[in-house]
Amino acid sequence: MFTSFGQSKGHEQLQKKKFINYYLLNPKISHQDTVYFSIGKRKELLKAGWVVVENKKGFVVQKTIEKDTLIESVVDSAVQVNRTWKIENINVNLSDIGKLNLNPVVFVNSGDKMLNNIAHVKIPVNDVLVLKHFHTKWSAITIPFSIRPAIGGNVRSQVTNEFKIGSAFSLNYDWEFYKNRRLEIKRNTYGLSFGFGFGLGRIVLDNASTSLSLENYDNEEQGLAVFVTPGLGLNIKGFKILGFFGYDIGLTSNVNDWNYNKRPYLGIGFGFDFWTLKRASNTIN
Repeated sequence: MFTSFGQSKGHEQLQKKKFINYYLLNPKISHQDTVYFSIGKRKELLKAGWVVVENKKGFVVQKTIEKDTLIESVVDSAVQVNRTWKIENINVNLSDIGKLNLNPVVFVNSGDKMLNNIAHVKIPVNDVLVLKHFHTKWSAITIPFSIRPAIGGNVRSQVTNEFKIGSAFSLNYDWEFYKNRRLEIKRNTYGLSFGFGFGLGRIVLDNASTSLSLENYDNEEQGLAVFVTPGLGLNIKGFKILGFFGYDIGLTSNVNDWNYNKRPYLGIGFGFDFWTLKRASNTIN
């Protein structure tokens, strides 16, 4: 059960400034115009013979009270969201499916002091709540394909497939979808990212890939290079599909003979965010 309380005129639900790593709760979007705060507990006596109807995880359960029973229920206070809120982190309520707990960024007005507590929003069964999420993230990346431009009239443009693996630090703009599946909250993430990647790549050296040098590579060799690359990506359920503009810089001396050492290229890669997959129903920061 819940009650509601009003805020006096002039309380604009202003929050501290926060420029990154937050969610947005927008009252113009479905299920985001009202939040609930737990303000206490209420004891009630149920008499023997009463018929009680409960809603458990989306199922309606009816039972008859066999003997007088004293129960304790949480009292919620409903608060109208009158402007977009920034949320520090969220948590799927595993004990009460359909509730998503919210930890708001601190409200600055004294009249909004009660709002500086954990709140929750309600997601009806088979319905979806969509939150925007602005955040930074570290991801593991690999770049299996590189599009190499032509070098003068000597080397034609081509696609190469050096083995590369590394990390990327990115700024992400995601849409997170929370669907109440009755027995669980199903979470999916889609979004865009911009970041900077770096790592190591294995380079195969032969006569074709070193044709601009004066060295003889009749016997194939392998070298090691570091790659640095800014890029753009699509975020899909914890995975990234990435496009890069990068450079490979030789670490072993033989890579100095490689046609593409320190030359720009376009890369197509993939990223993997372990934490997005792992925490589907745990605390989400």
